[in-house]
Amino acid sequence: MVVPVARAVVAAGLAQVKVLALTTAAPEVRAAQLSLLQIKDFVRAGNTADEVALEIGRRLMRDMPAVEDPDETTAYMGLSYAELEEDVGAEEAELRYAQNGRQAFLPRRLLQRILWDVAPDLVFATNSPRAERAAIEAARVLELPSICLVDLFCIDEITWIGEPDYADKICVLNDSVKHFLLSAGRSDSQVLVTGNPAFDDLANPIHVAAGASLRQDHNWGGKHVLLWPTQVEPALHPFNGTPGDVDLPERALRQVISWVLTRDDCVLCIRPRAGLAPMVLPDDPRIVVTGQDVSLPALLHAVDLVVTLNSTVGLEGHLAGARLVQILGSVFDNAMPLKRYGVADEAVALDGLAAALDRCIRLTRKLPSPLQKNATGNVLEVIRGFL
Repeated sequence: MVVPVARAVVAAGLAQVKVLALTTAAPEVRAAQLSLLQIKDFVRAGNTADEVALEIGRRLMRDMPAVEDPDETTAYMGLSYAELEEDVGAEEAELRYAQNGRQAFLPRRLLQRILWDVAPDLVFATNSPRAERAAIEAARVLELPSICLVDLFCIDEITWIGEPDYADKICVLNDSVKHFLLSAGRSDSQVLVTGNPAFDDLANPIHVAAGASLRQDHNWGGKHVLLWPTQVEPALHPFNGTPGDVDLPERALRQVISWVLTRDDCVLCIRPRAGLAPMVLPDDPRIVVTGQDVSLPALLHAVDLVVTLNSTVGLEGHLAGARLVQILGSVFDNAMPLKRYGVADEAVALDGLAAALDRCIRLTRKLPSPLQKNATGNVLEVIRGFL
């Protein structure tokens, strides 16, 4: 979400942009030819506290898989852990880190240090719950204006983004998310519906044309084409420990397949996640595997209906104009209430899937979301108001 906005600011000549990119985000910022800052740039040479923190970071990194930039990982992990330990004490910090890993971090003072050194005119961050949240809270302490860009529905983040003094402006996906924030106490002038810049490319006419070609190449004319993006369900929710049904995705797919095989006018495209083992599927021309080599935006313009538990491919399909059926029962249902937010046409338990498909297959594709054609431009206009 950040890169297209940062590039638009630079292209418009509005301001210099410096992107603080943590660990694995740095290569993407470099590839976009944006000015890169990293945590390691703000380590204070010769400072005893920072030296102790770096030693902590090196210790923590030994328990991690191979990292791309050891110096950056050491600085981020060490300085964040040291601040956690200072806040809650050594014993509690050890317990929280053991339970939650880096989810335990909220390095407000580290971000204050960075903002103090950089002295920006505006802080722009997403709804990520650690360093980006800390950046906006640090901006408030330093009396710097800030904008928060929310990616999806703000369900978990409402506890802090819903606070009236958290960021001067909140940019959100659609009207439903705005109303949710207003109900939490934000004012109408603070919450702006912009769309999500990460999805702007979906509206590119190139992808629309590629979708039409895909239908033609596969002889899907006159067929109802469904898409199932494969996904996995964890045994436990990663944050709250709620037990998950690991077999739910497979059972759901089998029901979708069974429904399709009762009809001669339907085709099911199955898009496996990268790295997943091949699936055993019926040998039937109505069941088609579309791999990662097929452009997802083109595929979303080729299909009529997406069926999913909670994959963001469902949201992307909705934005591209496809209909959407959500299957409930996942541990992530609360975080992805797709029907409540005007995204899914149906949200049903597995035993209601066949009836939901019967209803939705009669619906024609919608026009792609007009808002999503230029979310980057919409966010840029919000930024203009501060510069």
